Amino acid sequence: MVAPLNRRSLLKASAVATAGQFVGTTALAYEEGDGVETAVRIRRDEYGVPHVYARDGAGPAPVFYGYGYATARDRLYQLELYRRYYHGTVAEVLGEEWIEFDREARINHDSAVPLAEQIETQLEDEHRAVLRAYADGINRHIEDVRSGESDRPGFHRGFVEHGFEPEPWDPVDVAGVFVATMAFFSGVNLEGLNAAVLAGLEERYDEETAWELFEDLQWGDDPDAPTSGDVPNPGFTPPTAASGIYADERRGRISGGASGDTSNRVTGGAYRLSSDPEGAFERQQERLRTLVEGARELGVPTTVGSNALVVHGDVTESGDHLLMGGPQMEFSTPSVMYEVGLHGPDFDVAGITVAGYPAIMFGHNGDGSFTSTAGIDKSIQTFVESIRTPEDGPPEYEFRGEWHEMDEDEQCIEVADAGDVTHTVRRTRHGVVTDYDPDAGEAIAQTRAFDGRDMNSFRAFYDAQFATDVESYGEAARQCDYALNFMWAGEGGIGFFHLGRYLDFEAIPWDTRLPADGTEHELTDGDFLRAADGEVPYSINPPVGYSAQWNNKPAPDWDNGDRSYSWGVDYRVQRFINLVEHELETAGSVSYENLKEMVYDTSFVDLRAIRYKQFLLEVLEGADLSGTEVEAKAALETWRDYQQADGENYMGTYPPGFTIFDEFFPRLMERTFAPTFGEQFETAMTFLNFRYGRGTLMRALYPEETALDTAVDYFDGDRDGVFRESFREAVAALEDEYGPNVDEWRADVAVDDLENVVLFGMPVGVGDAGEMPFMNRGTENHFVRIGDEVVCAENVLPPGNSGYVSPDGESDPHYDDQLEPFLAFEYKDLLFGDGEVAGATVDQRVLRPDGADGCDRAADSSESASGTD
Repeated sequence: MVAPLNRRSLLKASAVATAGQFVGTTALAYEEGDGVETAVRIRRDEYGVPHVYARDGAGPAPVFYGYGYATARDRLYQLELYRRYYHGTVAEVLGEEWIEFDREARINHDSAVPLAEQIETQLEDEHRAVLRAYADGINRHIEDVRSGESDRPGFHRGFVEHGFEPEPWDPVDVAGVFVATMAFFSGVNLEGLNAAVLAGLEERYDEETAWELFEDLQWGDDPDAPTSGDVPNPGFTPPTAASGIYADERRGRISGGASGDTSNRVTGGAYRLSSDPEGAFERQQERLRTLVEGARELGVPTTVGSNALVVHGDVTESGDHLLMGGPQMEFSTPSVMYEVGLHGPDFDVAGITVAGYPAIMFGHNGDGSFTSTAGIDKSIQTFVESIRTPEDGPPEYEFRGEWHEMDEDEQCIEVADAGDVTHTVRRTRHGVVTDYDPDAGEAIAQTRAFDGRDMNSFRAFYDAQFATDVESYGEAARQCDYALNFMWAGEGGIGFFHLGRYLDFEAIPWDTRLPADGTEHELTDGDFLRAADGEVPYSINPPVGYSAQWNNKPAPDWDNGDRSYSWGVDYRVQRFINLVEHELETAGSVSYENLKEMVYDTSFVDLRAIRYKQFLLEVLEGADLSGTEVEAKAALETWRDYQQADGENYMGTYPPGFTIFDEFFPRLMERTFAPTFGEQFETAMTFLNFRYGRGTLMRALYPEETALDTAVDYFDGDRDGVFRESFREAVAALEDEYGPNVDEWRADVAVDDLENVVLFGMPVGVGDAGEMPFMNRGTENHFVRIGDEVVCAENVLPPGNSGYVSPDGESDPHYDDQLEPFLAFEYKDLLFGDGEVAGATVDQRVLRPDGADGCDRAADSSESASGTD
């Protein structure tokens, strides 16, 4: 929680502040109880970023009151739809097409412990006060709009178009926004997909062969996979551009700190496939499509990614610690992210967070910088239940020879333009029922490791933003029961913490990659490893001198989880590791500017080409090629391995080399794996061609060098021929499409539409900021250099910090003012100290209890900026 602030940087910045930056105003704003009232001032810079001040508060609540007010002013419509996504009440305002979405949202957010109870039992007074204050700030803005006291001319156009207005908020609503968006990062499971693939393979092959092929897709632990807790990993290093050569002595670059060496190795065992694994998987996919597509249209982020890098000062050019973060939650208008500065009686924090979170996720305080990524680990176990439906009672499920009633909660979904509908949420001892098939006598239920523990994860984010060193940061972070990674650079050095609550496989008698038999097995508290108990991987000051993250394996001897099935020898974080190693090998250190260069590189680099293009070129060397094929080979040789189009803002066409390789690679995958997987090929491609890495292909190419064997020789003794024929097919197809001139083989750029959709697809606006070229890049990017104090910090958040559109359709000036800098890879200062905030302020608002707010443009005054808070 809140800790004393290191104010060295603040005092230094304040010294340069010029008297007369603001109109001096004395007012009361937030009632903290017992008649105590605290002034809250909101200052905004030229990008509309709010900095909320309440230096005289008895605690943090007044600051978070102003924070809620500022967020609502910029993102109220977005917040409203996030809230409705959590409660499953979207159809109430958007109509009957959202009924199925509301059903799935309610199942997805069903909890064994109601959120109100979690707030009371998992949080302390300070956390509860902050949730209340943040809700009060939102409500204050709503009241100001209704009374005409707001500087906004009315509610966001989205409210007007759909004919409703926001209702008052409470702490459960605020907490629900956090749960609705953040729990998704732990909410994906693959047992249904795995079961469908295995069942299909068993129809084609004998049991032993089917299982071996299945393990080529779901291999468990790959010793060659790069990790964050022990980098670089000691296994086989795949070919890549600018690769360093790893040596054991590099592990001793700095004096290492504590680390976790936990193992969660899969022990194997029994499992239970449903009577129709493929049908169950298809139903699961349909439900997921309903949730994701609807959420995306509502503006809730559905992609699970993010990258980060922390570098210890002992191996940096300046001697300061470095941090880079790039949370990947899609691009949209408005952004899923929101920037703010929080300045209380004993704390200062600045940075970016998911809109609606009363905590900063990506930024820094006076002692350190921090960021986070999705852990993509195994948080859900599926159980296949045997059920029956008595005529005179609720459905029942079997457990260890006895029948038990399912819990049923019959709910009403209100619909704006049609009659209300009834929805039933069911639970067994294993958790919420996600697939109910009484005709087959089966149901599927999920045990979610984080079920009923959501506020532990909120508490982790909240407390971590006030950490004073790497140890206190780690202590705060470990409270998190969601599958996430937290990273720190600052006082005490650098740290990486893999968080969550995971199955202790040594205590589990079934293979957790597949559904368990619900009639025999269940999970209890003793069956989990938990970060809060020090049982999950972490690394403080790793001896190699840095820690890289791109949703990769956290540490050696840690098995693949759900959505992490590609933690293998070919994995995208290897690019960051190679770039860092290259700098250390050639320059002897890593610089702050190197971090920006790495963001540029990974935004465009083709992660397939840097692994597999050179092998193709070697195969083609000396081959009998046609004239067109010779030209195509030359185009590949001159291509820099970047998926980067020409033209303004990279919005033109791709070079021929990319067009050729992009046509070649899927043909290579099909020729390599389709003969073996047959009808299961398309489903297996989920694993084989996952954009994070293609470990099975790398193992097939390098069977002697890699740690894990493959079940078969996928090239059937002719891997060179497979590459050549895939290339020839690609060239022939492109010649048919573009003509014989290879120089004209320029595919149109892939684009990301900046529509008003974010996490899960919900529309969070009524307009958009256009489109931008596809880049494998963070939704925002931030960089921090920190030694005894924060030396410099920068970020950029496209398209802008505001999502407000007036009732008549006019967009806020800060609606898209960061898009052009983002596309140019330019960054703005992440303001922090009193003086630099004062110097950048262009307007301010003081919140008064009576509703008569003061909104002043920066103007001449005889009062000092630093003396009015």
